[in-house]
Amino acid sequence: MLIFIHGAGWVAGNLDTHDNVCRCLCARVKCVVVSVDYGLAPEHKFPRPVAESYQVYEWILKHSYQIAIDPERIAIGGDSSGGNIAAAACLMAKDRKNAKIVFQLLVNPALDLSVYDESFGNMQWFREQYLRDEKDSTHPYASPLLAENLAELPPAFIVVGELDVLRTEGEAFGRQLREAGVNVNVYCQADKGHLAGDFARATEEASEAVDLSVAVLREVFRNS
Repeated sequence: MLIFIHGAGWVAGNLDTHDNVCRCLCARVKCVVVSVDYGLAPEHKFPRPVAESYQVYEWILKHSYQIAIDPERIAIGGDSSGGNIAAAACLMAKDRKNAKIVFQLLVNPALDLSVYDESFGNMQWFREQYLRDEKDSTHPYASPLLAENLAELPPAFIVVGELDVLRTEGEAFGRQLREAGVNVNVYCQADKGHLAGDFARATEEASEAVDLSVAVLREVFRNS
């Protein structure tokens, strides 16, 4: 099973906006995909979206027998702000001694909300809608890159874009995971910016990221 958490700046996106990519991953990877419809900011601020996404994971573990899912073969992933929540959910699973997630797939992830200023464009506004106050920006569940200990997290595949303002933090997260002993690969797409709605719709513009995600997830489930 892949638990997929949609992006769109924590303030938008839903099951419909990311239906194409979820169906694509389901059909091509040949796994069950659960798409998470978490509460959106500003009505539902941090940490609620992280908690809700983690609750989905807990529900799946509890009911894995009824839904015919192997609890030892559950991956989690997301794009952009969804990648942020997916990485945070992995940290939460580790902190709660419930680290059964086998893999994290992060596409153009937002991983360090503490640095977003005018140079990050809309990301500064998205952060303001999502967080309760400035202090939240350094919490590891809001900014996984700032977590003190990344050891024992699930292996990861991180897709970044050469022209994306979030590229630096995605690459930095990959380095920190590797230094912590976590198996991680980071792929930088040449001449690509933030995929945004293209990945959600699985368009031709996002075909490289989609193909890589499919290949990696197939390998993960084959070997887990």
